[in-house]
Amino acid sequence: MGVIRRDFLKLMGAGGAAATLPFDMSFGAGFPSRPITQVVSTSLGGGVDTDARQLEPLMEQNLGGATINSINKTGGTSSIATKYVYSQPSDGYTWLACPGFDRGLRILNLDNTVSYKDWQYYGCDTSYMALAVLPDSPIKSLEDLIEKGRKEPGKLRMATNGPGGTWYLAALLVQRGGKAKYKLVPYKGGSPAMKSCLAGETDVTCNGLHEQLPFIKAGKLRCLAVAVAEPLKLQGITFRPITDVLPSLKEVAPIGGGFSVALKRNTDPAILKQIADAWMKSIGDPKFQAIEAKKPRFPDPVVGEKADRRAALWDCVASNLLVDAGLNKKSLKELDIPSIEDFGKWWPPKGYKPVI
Repeated sequence: MGVIRRDFLKLMGAGGAAATLPFDMSFGAGFPSRPITQVVSTSLGGGVDTDARQLEPLMEQNLGGATINSINKTGGTSSIATKYVYSQPSDGYTWLACPGFDRGLRILNLDNTVSYKDWQYYGCDTSYMALAVLPDSPIKSLEDLIEKGRKEPGKLRMATNGPGGTWYLAALLVQRGGKAKYKLVPYKGGSPAMKSCLAGETDVTCNGLHEQLPFIKAGKLRCLAVAVAEPLKLQGITFRPITDVLPSLKEVAPIGGGFSVALKRNTDPAILKQIADAWMKSIGDPKFQAIEAKKPRFPDPVVGEKADRRAALWDCVASNLLVDAGLNKKSLKELDIPSIEDFGKWWPPKGYKPVI
């Protein structure tokens, strides 16, 4: 979720050079002088883990020859890794690598830290959600899907991943935006969800475009829309934006999964700035861009105040949707989280100050 970058190369500068950052560079004294530990909150070999490890050598290079060692601490919807990293010294040597800015942990009472108060995030990319059906499905368009969900609530079977997962939350957002209701059928991941649709077990699949693309190209799935705010051209195919029919989703598009890294916010600002510069250089590197294009995932880097806002937005969206689904353990009011519709008026919250 966030703002689509229309021309990433312009953002990064000619030839993929680093973008000009909104601050003067100053470096933490001697940082890094010892190995950095990157704690990945998801399983080995998954999307976040793969992104983290593929970006790792570029970050090492752009931090002047640093050593970064990645380890995995899974469980608790990323909360185990989150709590571990937060328990470590605020010296820049322990990083949290997680999906989607760790959204929704507070509302589930899995962690009490606040994204824009306790962490400095660095956003990398997004894997877009897409809605697809079988080629001969009677659902011919996104309009048909929304109308069906309004007229016959709960009848249409929509495959997603498990409750609280990226695609599950995306499905809830479609329901909310369309004032519709579907029977959400959870599977252990986006790919198994999609396969259920291919097998005719479900009527529509809500999962990642990167998972659907080979089947769309082979004519085995028909894509209704992608959760972006503008038409998307990819590998010779033009995909319809979901906001054509659900304009209320423009504020939060693109919708999907993403990889981000976070450090404790009370780390030396000079170190946070140094990492931000290396981050933008690494994501703009043609090597990383080529890797992302093949998956396909979509570079959408943010640092500093923009990252704070996006982290708060993702948490707001996820928290509201989990409340809609009745999965919340705390209330929005208790956590000072606005409605999705009021986020633009709420941000920045009282007392907020950017670190970099």
